[in-house]
Amino acid sequence: MNFSIVKINNPDFDMDNCGVYHYRNDDDFKINVFFLQAKKDIINSIWKRFSNMIADNYQNSDYMSDKEFDRWNFYIIYISNDEISKELKNQIENDKFSSRKIVEDSYDKEFNDAESNRLIVKHITNTDLKEILLKTNDKIQADYKPVNNELWKLIPNELSLSRNIETQKLIIQQIIQIRDEN
Repeated sequence: MNFSIVKINNPDFDMDNCGVYHYRNDDDFKINVFFLQAKKDIINSIWKRFSNMIADNYQNSDYMSDKEFDRWNFYIIYISNDEISKELKNQIENDKFSSRKIVEDSYDKEFNDAESNRLIVKHITNTDLKEILLKTNDKIQADYKPVNNELWKLIPNELSLSRNIETQKLIIQQIIQIRDEN
């Protein structure tokens, strides 16, 4: 799923000392993501106004489709190079009016199309989960410190348990058998 920048034609969005960007995917279902990049003091003073502007200008029948999915998929990501206090971050991210809001602070990259897509994947679509799982190695028995060594000895050292359901079932059957024998 790729997102492309959408030109914002409304002069109200030309804000001093801020970068304002709108990205949307090209799929049948639409996800709108707005970015506001600024220093923490500016974000602190205008985040509510910016959220209201998004609602007024983009969450209306002129802009949106009739699809329920499209109406509920509006996001605002506030980006700052500064560290933003937990209090402000919580206040912004817990505000449920019009859109889901995300704060990306201590941001040290140059914002561009590739970065916008990376942030959208990180915070919204999670389309990188398959890659993450493929890169994750299974935990093997030798790395684990068991609570009960006798039970743990039932599991051969070369087995990785996290994804092999049949092996897990076999081990559970052995544990039940030992319990019944005692």
